[in-house]
Amino acid sequence: MNEKARRLLIPDGVRDLLPGFAGPKREMENRIQEVFGRWGYREVATPAFEYSAVFDGDANGEQEGKVYRFLDERGRTMALRPDFTSPLARVAVTHLSNEPKPLRLCYGGNVYRHASGQQGRQREMAQAGVELIGSGCAGSDAEIIALAVDVLRALKLDDFTLCLGHVGFLQAVLDAHGVTGIAGERINHFFNRKDFVSLKELSSELQLPAFSRESILRLPTLRGGREVLAEADVLLPPGTDRGSLATLDEIWQVLEDYGVSRFITFDLGLVRALDYYTGMVFEGYTGGLGFPLCGGGRYDRLLGHFGQNSPAVGFAINTDHLLLVQQRLKKLPPSPALLFAAYNEKARAEAIARAQELRDSGLAVIIDTKARASGEARDEAGQRGASLLLYFDESGCSQTDLAGEASSDVCQ
Repeated sequence: MNEKARRLLIPDGVRDLLPGFAGPKREMENRIQEVFGRWGYREVATPAFEYSAVFDGDANGEQEGKVYRFLDERGRTMALRPDFTSPLARVAVTHLSNEPKPLRLCYGGNVYRHASGQQGRQREMAQAGVELIGSGCAGSDAEIIALAVDVLRALKLDDFTLCLGHVGFLQAVLDAHGVTGIAGERINHFFNRKDFVSLKELSSELQLPAFSRESILRLPTLRGGREVLAEADVLLPPGTDRGSLATLDEIWQVLEDYGVSRFITFDLGLVRALDYYTGMVFEGYTGGLGFPLCGGGRYDRLLGHFGQNSPAVGFAINTDHLLLVQQRLKKLPPSPALLFAAYNEKARAEAIARAQELRDSGLAVIIDTKARASGEARDEAGQRGASLLLYFDESGCSQTDLAGEASSDVCQ
């Protein structure tokens, strides 16, 4: 491939958003931020790259190998942000530590991750999300989940499910049945990958007692409503800590008060990828999309990485995935009606003045760049996708409806 041809390409894992999608995506992002604001969350913007140390440490272990790192002009290691949670944790500790808790922060922007050679995986992804920092109760967990529901409904999505689990439940089952060390890590990995074939093979290799093996293999089937919690309780021997199930039950009760429990399904085999989750976790799905729309959970240890321990919970929405869903459902925000103002040689000043007045009133107007006859102006307006043509000549302004819809008179 020659150099000229190479200039026309973009790397794998990134994409161009053309006019039919870039505008609707921006409108969708604005709607999301409006919902966040109505719940009392304040927007924070962080740099696209930071010192690599922000994303290092045990809490971020799962992201190791996915972070884009580079050296700056002084030889310091930088990293493109792979998520927003760590940067917002840093902001909370360095700039907002004296503010009343809990903090309610929101954000929007792009994150960057190595795709590990997987075909079709994005390396640049758009996200919007929130973090609630400084509260460790089930009511905080429920607020985050209810807010996720509110956002999806504000975007006119009704056919979706939020799968709710707790990382402590899987750990409690493994501890109760004596599965620790490397074996426990492998089982967590298989749950994260939803690789239940490998899980079954490993459970046979470990030569566990029949009840222990059956308990672990049953976890992926524990999906449904509140009754699932009673089924899960049976898998824990007497005397085992049942705090995770109690927390999930309390979250459910709060979500019923919010009136959103119909969107929630318990999934006690759910394990999210990032190592920093310590409690409740959830993911949002809709039909026809093979990956989550959104996801999040509790991460009570992450802020300790920055020197200030504090409970925290949050979630992120993948706005690129939302854009695909809204396109499929034909629910993309409509583009504003476009007007085209044209003129003959003597009416340019009048056309420009009126076009600016209409822009000032909130309408979208293209002003032609040269004088045209009225017929040529109509053809030009049609090619531009205008819904209305305004034509100015010595007799004044006339308008032509190009969209087949009745329009109010905007000439005057």
